Amino acid sequence: MKDVNPQYTFDHAGNPVGVFLPIEEWNQISENLKFELPDWQKTLIDERLQQFKKNPHDILDFDLIAAELDNDEL
Repeated sequence: MKDVNPQYTFDHAGNPVGVFLPIEEWNQISENLKFELPDWQKTLIDERLQQFKKNPHDILDFDLIAAELDNDEL
């Protein structure tokens, strides 16, 4: 890949808050980021989706579980 030429944006205090890339450069970078899930992961996702569709009330609320874990650490 050729050299990347980012342009930075800064807030009023001079802190970097964003990056601008020409679309050509972004397209090259994003192509390198694409990947396929392995078949075993796709199968696992499909199984879990089917379980959810059969029993949608059996799921756990992430926020509640995270809060419980935070409380357990104290």
